[in-house]
Amino acid sequence: MNLSQKIQLLSILPLMIAMLVVALVTEAQFEKLSTKTASSFRESITGSRKQELKNYITLALSSIDHVYSYDNQDDDATKELVVEILSNLEYGGEDGYFFAYDSQGQNVVHPRQTFRIGENWWDLQDPDGQYIIRDLIKKAKEGGGFVEYVWEKPSSQETAKKLAYSVSLDKWQWMLGTGIYVDDIDRDVANIQYEIDEQIKNSYFVIMLIALGAFGVIFFSGIFLQFSERKLADAKLQQLTKRILNTQDEERRRVSRELHDGISQLVASAKFSLETVALKIKENQNPDKDIAVTHERIAQTLQDLRRISHDLHPSVIDDHGLSVGIKALAKSFTERTGTEVVFDDISVRNVLPLDVKTALYRVAQEALTNIERHADAARVEIGIKVAGKWITLSIQDNGRGFNVESLERSKSPTDGIGLRNMHERLAYHKGVFSITSNNKGTLVEAKIPKTVLRFDANKEMNNK
Repeated sequence: MNLSQKIQLLSILPLMIAMLVVALVTEAQFEKLSTKTASSFRESITGSRKQELKNYITLALSSIDHVYSYDNQDDDATKELVVEILSNLEYGGEDGYFFAYDSQGQNVVHPRQTFRIGENWWDLQDPDGQYIIRDLIKKAKEGGGFVEYVWEKPSSQETAKKLAYSVSLDKWQWMLGTGIYVDDIDRDVANIQYEIDEQIKNSYFVIMLIALGAFGVIFFSGIFLQFSERKLADAKLQQLTKRILNTQDEERRRVSRELHDGISQLVASAKFSLETVALKIKENQNPDKDIAVTHERIAQTLQDLRRISHDLHPSVIDDHGLSVGIKALAKSFTERTGTEVVFDDISVRNVLPLDVKTALYRVAQEALTNIERHADAARVEIGIKVAGKWITLSIQDNGRGFNVESLERSKSPTDGIGLRNMHERLAYHKGVFSITSNNKGTLVEAKIPKTVLRFDANKEMNNK
């Protein structure tokens, strides 16, 4: 996998994990909400039905109260009248009726199943094994209560859950009750459960759409960024290649000028002097003066060759360190231009890697070259110090300065190439390059992180 694919994977993976966690949390919350909602709905409806049953029982008691509470009438006749009244009371269609049993379980009133009248149903059980009449009588003796059981539904002739409420007629030891079939409650709860499940599915669908959309955005953004970065990298590579070629051409032209204007002429002059020496020797004349001239030309040639070689690669920093190299550079600059150079000498030979020393040396070399060409300065100050997290090389001159921003914005391949070279040398070492300039002079600063030091800088770098 390339870097772009790794970045895409690192972008998508946390999102996938987050979406999975969101989905799991949402599922747990929806299930909890579904259970709680269904339970609350069941409790609400059941409470409403229970209150409804109490109201029906109150209505039945009110209907028989004028007979039941009259003590002077014959009990059998009174009971028959009460049975007749209760048998004729109805509500809610065929499924709403009243029933009554005595304390022994014998049926007294049952308008929908008359075959039960006069029979003892104490041991009657529903399909689940529940003793129906026993429980109803027990609740009635306790002052009234609810019993849920399975019973035949008159309207459909099918068994269904029924919620009954029973009270006691203490005067005759009867249990009076009525009930409501609650299978619709289960159906309504199931419908609510189904709707919540559908909402969960829809939520999952929305989450998946969001996740897929996010993945798509990341994927196509990655492709777009990869394409853009590649295009930008290609453009920078072309620009860098062009700058390298321009730098190489500029260096070749400089070396060519040095060789043509200096070495070639010195060698040609030495050649003519040797020819003169040979001619004088042939003519038996004294050649000492011409030999001295030839010796001088050869010495100058060797000096220029050393200078050119030093410019191409400063071997002095390999052998003696950065401080000695910059000191030699400053001395050569003063001899060549007459400009005073003050160097705050510091020994860093044993603590800086060679590539770092070379980079700082080239920055100093380029800065002095620019000062020589453009600054018209009378004094240059060079310093190396370790402060905070940085190793800092500073070159300060008192020349006429220049407009830094206009030079950096220049589109010419040769304008500001020295500044760009310094930028790139320091950027390679994660360093920082800065330049400030005004009509009082120019300050160049090159900073490289102190982490490049081989040893403790506070112990190894000592001012002389």
